Amino acid sequence: MSKRKRYSEEEFEALVRSALDDLPDEFQRALDDVAIVVSDRGAEEHAYGMHVGMRLGGSAYFGGGGPPEEILIFRDTLVRDFGDDPKRLREKVKQTVLHEVGHHFGFDETGVRKLGL
Repeated sequence: MSKRKRYSEEEFEALVRSALDDLPDEFQRALDDVAIVVSDRGAEEHAYGMHVGMRLGGSAYFGGGGPPEEILIFRDTLVRDFGDDPKRLREKVKQTVLHEVGHHFGFDETGVRKLGL
């Protein structure tokens, strides 16, 4: 078994940026007002990623602005589980980004899983 590589914030953020850059232009534009955040709180959440806020086209409760729109990508859990294989880590980061973008576009957990995400 190979030794697990440590990924700096910059290295991991580059993987996330690459996954976002691979999205079609119209998807990228739809994410203009969404913060994409790399976090090390995945172990707390038992997750690789999380969508926070309203889904695209959703309405806020009580007419307010609602919570800020964010997609969290959890570096700690992704590196923990896939960091010993750079190719697999890149694939899992991309899958996680797509999964959370799917939630932003309105798909529930069953919906994103049906899409293979």
